[in-house]
Amino acid sequence: MVVERRVTDLIMDGQGFALWNIHQSEALTLERLSKNIHPADKNRVRAAATAARALVGRHEIDFTILVVGDVRWLSARGQGDDARIQDRKVMGILLDFTGRKKAEKSHELLQAK
Repeated sequence: MVVERRVTDLIMDGQGFALWNIHQSEALTLERLSKNIHPADKNRVRAAATAARALVGRHEIDFTILVVGDVRWLSARGQGDDARIQDRKVMGILLDFTGRKKAEKSHELLQAK
């Protein structure tokens, strides 16, 4: 899923809206997405988003979101502010690695027995 972030707005494809359980007619902002971020990760994700706008170079953060009672593990990766970026656009991706995380947790539980 490709995410294009501008200074004040976000653009996501249909898979992204489905992943976050957001209707495509809703305004897509960092504040709106923050409603789904797990409370334990919210401050860390906000700090990372702020830092990504100020730092030159790549950034990456893993975090969880809550969607209809289900926990999803995501990795956000992108390129921070750079002189070559035109029109203040930053391209990034969100990777959903929930399946892998659940498999790891299951493996840990089996190992503990």
